[in-house]
Amino acid sequence: MSVETLRGAPPLPGQRPIPSGERTAPAVGPMPWLTATGRLDQVLDSWGRGQLAEVPVGLGFDVLRTPGAVAEDTVQRMREAGRRMGLVILGPSGAEFLLERGSAPRWSAPRSQLLVPGTLVLLPPPTVCHSEAVACRGWLVPPAHEETGAPLCAEVTPGGALLEPYLAAVQAAEDAEASSEGW
Repeated sequence: MSVETLRGAPPLPGQRPIPSGERTAPAVGPMPWLTATGRLDQVLDSWGRGQLAEVPVGLGFDVLRTPGAVAEDTVQRMREAGRRMGLVILGPSGAEFLLERGSAPRWSAPRSQLLVPGTLVLLPPPTVCHSEAVACRGWLVPPAHEETGAPLCAEVTPGGALLEPYLAAVQAAEDAEASSEGW
């Protein structure tokens, strides 16, 4: 299938079609986590059309799925601690942390699921934040910021750096739930 044929593909449900004059591929910086999937051209083409890009887990990165509210608290805790924060997607099934490949091989934490290699994830265009979701998916921690025009060069999170802040966020959520049940 040619790129021109793909450009005419209908958007997924919930996506707005982008007029052909507005379609542009984002500027690309180093993205080894994405390049390793072998789908960089397809991803950039999809993003240039304002559509989600389908990429398998396990080739260039791993994915940890968590509840959205817990993910937002985890991101806040990581930033406050000065830890390296990578990409996070917020979608209808919760949040998806993109992790360094193989960095969380025995991850076992409540309210989370490490996706198995080969599972397909949908990456929204880099400038689509969760408040402007495409097909209910947007970045909680995006690979680029539209206002700065910075090229894409985002990193993924090391799995080990995520565990402590994540467990603290889960504990805070459980404490909040317990106190609301007491009312």
